[in-house]
Amino acid sequence: MVRYTIGRDGAIAEGYDKAAGRSLLSDRGNQLWAYVDRPRAWDAWDIDETYEDAGFEIKDVDALDVIEEGPIRAAIRVTRSWRGSRFVQTYRLLSGSKQLDIATDIDWHERNVLIRAVFPTEVHAHEATFETIFGVQRRPTRRNTPWERARFEVSAHRFVDLSEPDYGVALLNDGKYGYSVLGSTIGVSLVRGPLHPDPFADEGEHHFSLALYPHAGNWVEGGVVQAAQALNAPLVVTSGSTVGSGNGFVRLSGLPLGFGALKRAHDREGVVLRVYEPHGSRGTSTLTFDRPVKNASRVNLLEEDIDGDVTIEGNAVSISLRPFELVSLLLEF
Repeated sequence: MVRYTIGRDGAIAEGYDKAAGRSLLSDRGNQLWAYVDRPRAWDAWDIDETYEDAGFEIKDVDALDVIEEGPIRAAIRVTRSWRGSRFVQTYRLLSGSKQLDIATDIDWHERNVLIRAVFPTEVHAHEATFETIFGVQRRPTRRNTPWERARFEVSAHRFVDLSEPDYGVALLNDGKYGYSVLGSTIGVSLVRGPLHPDPFADEGEHHFSLALYPHAGNWVEGGVVQAAQALNAPLVVTSGSTVGSGNGFVRLSGLPLGFGALKRAHDREGVVLRVYEPHGSRGTSTLTFDRPVKNASRVNLLEEDIDGDVTIEGNAVSISLRPFELVSLLLEF
């Protein structure tokens, strides 16, 4: 399906999609860069636009070890020491998957330094797609105007995606939210060392994961939202016994939805299920539960009743959604 090569410098020397017959990267992926980070104001909040003028790549590697070679998963661990800090990154590739996970552990002890990871992709796109809460924001990949130049770093939640009409590459994360996209290159800020108001900000250990996710089609057709959700909420193996049919609490059909929350109702009987339309589409979704539904109604974020069409048929609840609409359902069983 895919071939990744990890170079002696610890970066991704090659990423090649065998099924699509094309490269993912135009240069080495997951380059670690260190920049002088001394903002003119708001030390812990700002990054100056000129930060790239004073930076260099961290290339030295202490150790490069193959730690897994099984039929299900392969893994390579890269260990680096830089100044007084330590970086350990583990590349993991599952059998049957194109997604390359990059589990990262940083023991950080630097001040006035910004560390970023850079991924030069082989994707040409006018806009990049950045996930926000319950939706996405599309932003230009060029800096032709003062407004575009001011957005040299922007926020994203679980993914940033670059897609051509028939192919794309997404960078997923489970806890890093400062991104840049310039041309075909995706960058993500990993750790900083500001002095004000906390002189020990970011000091110590950091644990997070990135993932390079190539896909056919655009970000919707390629299942980027689902891949990002899986990275952020992995399955947990536990002992127990099967109860009921084993199909789970709820199954979805029709218009795909994103999961927001499931909680007990605040001041009455029932549970609140919060879902949203993640792709900018509209249509009808049917939620089929593992038990009969006595009542279902729409509520707002304060769990106050609001108008909205909800159809109940036995165990199934059907709702209609507009693009990026957020829906909270009060359910009684």
